[in-house]
Amino acid sequence: MSGLSMDQDTAQKLFSEGAVAVLLNVPPLMEVGIDLHSWNVGPKFKGIKMIPPGLHFIYYSAVSRQGETAPRTGFFHHFKPGEVLLRVYQPHTEDFREESPEQQERVSQHLRSLDPNLGPYPLDTWRRWVALTQHITTQHLASVLPLSGMVRSVAETPSASSSNATTSHSNNS
Repeated sequence: MSGLSMDQDTAQKLFSEGAVAVLLNVPPLMEVGIDLHSWNVGPKFKGIKMIPPGLHFIYYSAVSRQGETAPRTGFFHHFKPGEVLLRVYQPHTEDFREESPEQQERVSQHLRSLDPNLGPYPLDTWRRWVALTQHITTQHLASVLPLSGMVRSVAETPSASSSNATTSHSNNS
């Protein structure tokens, strides 16, 4: 994961003031992204650091052993300065699970040990992301997101009974 090159002072400031998305149990080659940039991650990947405070979109797509990419899934999160967001990937559901506040606190206390496995936020795309999202309010976002808060690139398929009802209705028209 590479972003804009920066001096050591800027990196230290962003590490201490920027947010971190800790994403555990992510399988190698999975596509993971934030805002306008995505990567196929390696086996040591543990998340994204130096995330500027504000609204961000984290997304992912499972990749099969044959290299086929699943539909993209993601979620919006409004990061506070220095916040640590913790999610753990569940292979059987191909989704991320939120962890308990206690687990979140444990990870926060050991964040420095994760540093070598955290990719930096791609600062070269940040201004474009802010330009696209600067007018989105928390209230507006809540009104348009599904109840689960998850955004999926493929709509869930209707059940067989609702599919039959639609077909029957169409035939009666």
